[in-house]
Amino acid sequence: MVNGIQKGMRCRTTKMIRTHGGLLGRFTEGTIQGLVDNLGRQLISVQWDSGLTTYVFINEIEVKTRVESEVSAI
Repeated sequence: MVNGIQKGMRCRTTKMIRTHGGLLGRFTEGTIQGLVDNLGRQLISVQWDSGLTTYVFINEIEVKTRVESEVSAI
């Protein structure tokens, strides 16, 4: 597990990410679906609010705290 990241936590991109489904802009938000170990690298599966699901590296996202998630839901 990478730094306590768990399924269901909210996150957002820290930079533009090119994916198989198109570009994810900076600050795009989504929900973490799980973690995968691939050849010693940790990949994070994210369901983005746009409907796209893709894998990202930990340095491409920031995990939102519980307080941040509650405030953005208001």
